[in-house]
Amino acid sequence: MNKIWSLGLAMVDIVTQPITRWPDFGGAVNSDTTELVLGGMALNTAASIAKIGKAPVGLISCIGKDVCGGVIQNGLTDLGVDISHLCYTDQANTGNAICFIHPGGERSFVLCMAANHYLDETNIDFDALQPGDYLHVGGAMIMNRMKGEDLANILKKAKARNVTVSVDTCWDGTDQWSSILEPCLPYCDIFLTNYEEALLYSGKKTLEEALDYYASFEPRIIVVKKGDQGALIQSDEFSGEIPIFKVNPVDATGAGDAFDAGFLIGLYNGWPVEQAAVFGSAVGAICVTAFGATTGIVSYEETLRMIESQSRTGGWNWKL
Repeated sequence: MNKIWSLGLAMVDIVTQPITRWPDFGGAVNSDTTELVLGGMALNTAASIAKIGKAPVGLISCIGKDVCGGVIQNGLTDLGVDISHLCYTDQANTGNAICFIHPGGERSFVLCMAANHYLDETNIDFDALQPGDYLHVGGAMIMNRMKGEDLANILKKAKARNVTVSVDTCWDGTDQWSSILEPCLPYCDIFLTNYEEALLYSGKKTLEEALDYYASFEPRIIVVKKGDQGALIQSDEFSGEIPIFKVNPVDATGAGDAFDAGFLIGLYNGWPVEQAAVFGSAVGAICVTAFGATTGIVSYEETLRMIESQSRTGGWNWKL
């Protein structure tokens, strides 16, 4: 059976909320709750796919031999994620992120990449990738040994194995932008980004110009996630806007990764692009109703009930 592999960032998130203002230098502010949850773009997508069901999934990442590494191992094993191709390092701790949740669900982060920087081409088992598999990349372009030409070489090897490659961007705190992404674009079948990153990684001033830039590399599908404005899809099969689902948001952490999970499940199961995008939008909407990147994700059946409740089934066949 084919599988969706998620490659890139794996972290433990320390989520604290609500943060109504930043402390003065040397000062402090209070929050109401702090939780320890699974995080990191690639891990979030893998965990969300596992929680939804309907597609087998594995994670390719690097973690430390520490307590947080154990949290990731145990958490993913409980969800049924294939962790047989995780790599481990004793050179760094497991990556973590401190997530500050602001009123309304917006968030800010302090990242400690740590073990994530030790994942590279030499500790990826390409024999795990079978023809017909999906390889989804989440956050890898900001990992020291996975950016630019290094990541492009990995994707090239995956494509040679007849694997469908999807790449999602992330915020580049090093301000390198196009130089760490552009070498990868020729190997993308599915390219996902958000509105702000679409402009920054392309170096363009308008979304239209950015879309033209990305389309020049001939991906099969381009997705621009626009938060509460929905998502824009561009492909030969379907191009258009996907409206959001109506929910009460509390935490936007992981919403984009959740969209990716739903979208990939749909494509994996042979759905039309528009149907897969509607499902991705529904998963992303459910994600923001709980604190943490994957806490709110529910089963396929529960997600479908929300789609039905908002009259968004669109006449497609949803039986899996």
